[in-house]
Amino acid sequence: MRQLVSALGLSTMLLSMAPPHTYGYSGGPLRNVTDLAPTCAGCHSSYSKDQLRNEPEAFANGQVKENKHYKAIEDGSGPYQQMSLADRQKLLADVKLMDELASVNLSAPASLRPGQEAQVTATVKGGHGVVGVLLLDTDLRFQARPIQAEGWMIVGPPKVWGGDGQEQTKWVDGRAPGLKKNLNSVLIFDQKTDLAARKLAEGKVVWTVKAPQEPGTYSITVAFHFGGEKASSVGTVTTPTGVVLPRGGPGGPSARVMFARPVMVTVR
Repeated sequence: MRQLVSALGLSTMLLSMAPPHTYGYSGGPLRNVTDLAPTCAGCHSSYSKDQLRNEPEAFANGQVKENKHYKAIEDGSGPYQQMSLADRQKLLADVKLMDELASVNLSAPASLRPGQEAQVTATVKGGHGVVGVLLLDTDLRFQARPIQAEGWMIVGPPKVWGGDGQEQTKWVDGRAPGLKKNLNSVLIFDQKTDLAARKLAEGKVVWTVKAPQEPGTYSITVAFHFGGEKASSVGTVTTPTGVVLPRGGPGGPSARVMFARPVMVTVR
């Protein structure tokens, strides 16, 4: 069951399967400074059904944000039952605005020689606090793998810029001494979204990669993990110890899994 722990920490295990004191990584998997894939983000809501196109219809329907997250707010169920109708309406409007404005894009060369070095760049918009960006081989949520699985090599640590335009190294600096920092995964910290101004936090990640040695056509994409509630004035709760959590709780579905449109790279 530990495999269901959220990669971003805005979720824990599925509530129906978890014991009462099992929590995910609130504020990001700060100790899991390694290659990551969206398969571990079991509590997140899928941004769109397309990333579940290989799954059974009933399962896919239950994972999309409209059914997994919006409906609980609308119904006032679970952690939302103590909220007033006005606050629930406010939260739902804010969450929908976040989803409307959020985006992720990937740019990469269309053609490379075997072993050729190149840069790929992900740009993201959305979330509040900590967000995650993962370089992957496919946009299938539960089957995506780190890009290295297809023969790519990541050269050096990814370069990361947050919403303030400043370069960040906090994530890769968390690697243990002596370990390489050429990770497919990145956390971007201190992201600030202003929903009233319709201004979402932005970020950029640049990876330097070497193309696979075997000729062929390769799919690459990025997954963007971001929270939908913390930017709302009614979207958080504070624990007795001072930890600020999304209104839906650490095991709620308020976080998103969004994929960039895959880029096909021909190696020849």
